[in-house]
Amino acid sequence: MSNQVQFSYQIQPPGIASGKLTVLNKHVDFQITNISNPIYDLLKGLVNMIVEPKHLWDEENICWVDWFSETSCVKWILSTTDGKNINIKIVTSPDIFDDSNAEVSLENHCGFMDFCYGIVAELDRFIKELGLLNYEQTWRKDEFPLTYFLILKKYLIEHELWKESKVKPGNLIDEIDILNA
Repeated sequence: MSNQVQFSYQIQPPGIASGKLTVLNKHVDFQITNISNPIYDLLKGLVNMIVEPKHLWDEENICWVDWFSETSCVKWILSTTDGKNINIKIVTSPDIFDDSNAEVSLENHCGFMDFCYGIVAELDRFIKELGLLNYEQTWRKDEFPLTYFLILKKYLIEHELWKESKVKPGNLIDEIDILNA
């Protein structure tokens, strides 16, 4: 896969996360709280774009993801017209309840698979290091959306686009051992 998309995501307890999305050398940084569950919304939205390809029926194939902080909101609007490329528009609003001062922070496009890979590769590293139990305890609200994550990772593997991670699954391997006990 190319380096068209780079995504970073880190939780700083309790219930605060920071991240950065870079698409073709344009980037947006964000900090959010657990007011919403954007990782779930993002992964579910990407899966829906794959399993329900609305663009084939000339319908809008779009996914909205809201990343809230205490006072502001970052909205990701992801869409595809052909299932091969994804249009990315990120709008930042300084007020959660008022979009009148919203600004476009990033507007770009890239390969759909490149985008999925950039997101899933970072979350793969993230969850292997943190673990599922620590995610819930650190995020203090929702569980990690494992089902949608695995569907996307499997999709990338089946299309021979997945590069094996060099990250050792520290906490996650211990949790798998608990399952096997």
